[in-house]
Amino acid sequence: MKRGRPFEPGNKFGRGRPRGSRNKRTLIAQQLLDEHAEPIVRKAMILALQGDSRLLQSLLSYILPRRKDAPLKTAMLRTATTEELSESFEQILKKVSSGEITLSQARELVVLMEARRDMVKTEEFDKRLRVLEKIAA
Repeated sequence: MKRGRPFEPGNKFGRGRPRGSRNKRTLIAQQLLDEHAEPIVRKAMILALQGDSRLLQSLLSYILPRRKDAPLKTAMLRTATTEELSESFEQILKKVSSGEITLSQARELVVLMEARRDMVKTEEFDKRLRVLEKIAA
């Protein structure tokens, strides 16, 4: 037998366990948890309420939903033209410098404004192209 090659080429016993399938131990553990989930959770809640801070902390992460981004309240940002986009950008900078919005919130707004700027630019090019096509015709 050569070193590094302990098996003959070709698998004579099939393709092996399918991807994503669980092994027997995992299946048995999942079945036990499914059968005893309620008493385990009750016991964990009792221990947590009696002062087990680590258990309480881990349970709270499952009980409380993750905090989602709150809607950002800003004045109406005008975005119809490139001039309006520029003015809106200045408003965002002022809000960041005054502490009304965070830098990450401003970044998200600027990404939206950049997408809008691309759309305005595309619309302007389309209008120009149509005028040139009419002149050429």
